[in-house]
Amino acid sequence: MSLNATKAQGNDYFLTRELLVALLVLIITIVLFVLWKKSRKANRDVLLVGLCDSGKTALYAYLLYNKPIQSFTSQVENLGDYKSKKNLLRLVDIPGHERVFTKYLDIYKNTCKGVMFVIDSETVETDLCDVAELLYRILTDVTLQSNKSKIIVLCNKQDKLMAKGSEVIKTLLEKELDTLRLTKSNQLESIDGKINKTILGKKKKRFEFAHCHVPVEFAEVSSASQDVVLEPIKDWLDKIQ
Repeated sequence: MSLNATKAQGNDYFLTRELLVALLVLIITIVLFVLWKKSRKANRDVLLVGLCDSGKTALYAYLLYNKPIQSFTSQVENLGDYKSKKNLLRLVDIPGHERVFTKYLDIYKNTCKGVMFVIDSETVETDLCDVAELLYRILTDVTLQSNKSKIIVLCNKQDKLMAKGSEVIKTLLEKELDTLRLTKSNQLESIDGKINKTILGKKKKRFEFAHCHVPVEFAEVSSASQDVVLEPIKDWLDKIQ
């Protein structure tokens, strides 16, 4: 075989190898891109959580259908797509009853991009312990923290005469959560001698929402048919990417 023929074969070999490498890189890039897009599409859930009768389902109905729907204490979730300015999100209205709340939270928190925590502004003082207990579970959930899920506290039913404003509710919750986290910490320490690693806020400092792992916003809204106020929710949803 001539020297030129050997060189030609060598060039063909290197060229073929380079093409195979380039093809392999292209395939890997496409696969990674598809997986990334699939992941972004999957992680599009926004959860509505709160105690029973807080007005979650009414807000859900107005956001999706711009009209009220018959609301009653449900044992199953409501699901619906919501088109924001930046994304197609899926709203998940989770039942507030304790027996089923944990079940549905565990199902959807892995794909959660945001949490809308709904409070009845008229009865918040009466229900403060239960509201704080539920909010504590959301704020200290490891999965929601790792997802960096955005959180907004919706002070609903602002049309009611005795409704508390968002600043008053924020102050009430900070005080109650400060007490609750100390109780939780002491309970865990008495059981196994260890401090809860997901303790809320900063150690040796009075709890403030500013100390949370992710920003917690507050907004005043209303789901009353004669006085619907949804703009703060829509603005917040538009910021979710």
